[in-house]
Amino acid sequence: MELLHILVTLVVAIVGFFVARRIGIPVPAMIGSMLAVGIVSAFTGFAEMPAPIKAISQGISGAFIGLSISKRDVRNVPHMIKPLILLITLLTVNTITLGIVFHAVFGWDLMTGLLSCVAGGIADVSLIAMDLDADASTVAIMQTLRLATVLAFLPSWVSFMTRNIGDGEDSGPALDMTQTANPTVLDRFINTPQRRTVFTLVVALICGAVGYASGIPAGSLVCSLVVVATLNIFTDACKMPMTIKRVAQVLAGSLVGSSVTPETVSHLNTIIGPVIIMMAMYMVVNFTFSVIATKTGMLDMKSALFASSPGGASDMALIAGDLGADLAKIAVLQIFRVIYASALMPQVAILVVNLMSA
Repeated sequence: MELLHILVTLVVAIVGFFVARRIGIPVPAMIGSMLAVGIVSAFTGFAEMPAPIKAISQGISGAFIGLSISKRDVRNVPHMIKPLILLITLLTVNTITLGIVFHAVFGWDLMTGLLSCVAGGIADVSLIAMDLDADASTVAIMQTLRLATVLAFLPSWVSFMTRNIGDGEDSGPALDMTQTANPTVLDRFINTPQRRTVFTLVVALICGAVGYASGIPAGSLVCSLVVVATLNIFTDACKMPMTIKRVAQVLAGSLVGSSVTPETVSHLNTIIGPVIIMMAMYMVVNFTFSVIATKTGMLDMKSALFASSPGGASDMALIAGDLGADLAKIAVLQIFRVIYASALMPQVAILVVNLMSA
């Protein structure tokens, strides 16, 4: 009977993905599957997904984050270290402040409040929430609303903030965007797209299993991220098509959706206040970072606004390109912001919870 539950859950998740993609919902594989499975779970209790699926999803998610890091990005980090430290500091303070407020004012458990405000990927943070015994469905909903709000209002916000700034604003020194090719022994053996895909997938799944067995919070994601990033920096042997990422997102959405209960649905109205507060605080962070970065000559205003926006890295790059911002600098800051959110913020959240409960 358990196998039937799992199969039905997967079918519902896949249907949810296709419907979400058809109507244009952001991150349809994650959000569509989560909503579809969540509705079935809340009203029937039939949805079910085995826990080890979490390790698979985290392993693949970590691999995709790792694939976003290249030798070029690492080479450019010293040039972007000041704005990166500033951004991470502001985001960390913002997350801790909001998490404590949600805990004290709205009665959320502290870990759920903290993870709801982490500026990471929806799937990544939701899976981490399951590892840390937070309310994964609440975290996923908050993360989804954050992304949707940013995508809806960011272009207008940037246009408003830069209305009196000319196109020739100085964005500081240009980054080194040259690509270097130094084939390794691994590259000579894994020399076709198919081999690279299989190799990367095997590495991701092994790392996911090792991380899961280690018992370290978010261990599957972190282990995969570190290993694949290292391989991607020093070799050209890693590659994974978006289809695999969508499969991982559907699995992640199924996991989160299957945790939804009637009580979860009844508490949805309590999310409105936290969402408004969260987005207002993110606007403050965005404004503060942009003003400081502009005044100190680290970035131009447009690039600073996009670099500190808590949206998806790829989404920010697409919008920023249309509005004439410095894509290279935005990409470096957004990539390392996602890495920080996925790999280090969970450890910060654990530390805060331990300190508050001591």
